[in-house]
Amino acid sequence: MSDLTLFTDTDPAAPVPPAPAPADTTASVVHGAVIISAVETAWREIRCRFDGVPDISVTVPPTVTAQDPTKCTALRTGRRFERDGHLTMELQVSSATLGLGGRPMMEGLLHHAAHGLALTRGITEVSGGDRRWHNKKYGRLAQEVGLTPPARSDRFVGRAYCPLTDNEAARWAEIITALDAAAAVQLEATVRAVEAPRGGRSGARFAIVCDCIPPRRQQVTPYFFEQGPLLCGLCLAKFRPADAVLPHQATGSDS
Repeated sequence: MSDLTLFTDTDPAAPVPPAPAPADTTASVVHGAVIISAVETAWREIRCRFDGVPDISVTVPPTVTAQDPTKCTALRTGRRFERDGHLTMELQVSSATLGLGGRPMMEGLLHHAAHGLALTRGITEVSGGDRRWHNKKYGRLAQEVGLTPPARSDRFVGRAYCPLTDNEAARWAEIITALDAAAAVQLEATVRAVEAPRGGRSGARFAIVCDCIPPRRQQVTPYFFEQGPLLCGLCLAKFRPADAVLPHQATGSDS
């Protein structure tokens, strides 16, 4: 894993401090650091328990929405290479993957550990044009690493879905807790990255209306409304909060 600098020292004598990195950049750095560290720690433990599982090179996809079409909780790209004389396969994970929580993440890592065993043993465990079909050989490998293969193959992915039972999850309790903690850090970074410029002002939408009869109505946030005038294309009047009295509305004294 390459070193990632999360904090930089600034010169206290500098008249103007450097501008902070955009929130999405910060989230991206935290995203990469947290995921890589959490996955590498879990994978080391997997390799300790199951002889023959190859090493991995953890990478982060270019977009956080990248997901495995088989709905595995990580994306094994199929790329493999030699690192320090040892077989290594690439494993991509995303912030969305980590956000699923520790247990689904652990299940996904064991899923790919079974693929790793197939790789080192020269077993063909998947087939099909897109290599999504997981055959009976994969089911046996999944069972070897503690997963439970289904009794019947799925129509599209074969025996890909092999859940982690409660008993097996208990064996990985410490690792699952660590993955959950990493997910919490990632969630906090993501929330900060998407916070509105004015904090809570973005949350509660309210109705605005124009001077048309009957008035045209739409829902906006306070921040959007305060950015500038909103004009109706029919009456050319400015939209205003719906609870404001419009020119054509009768007041209590007029009735």
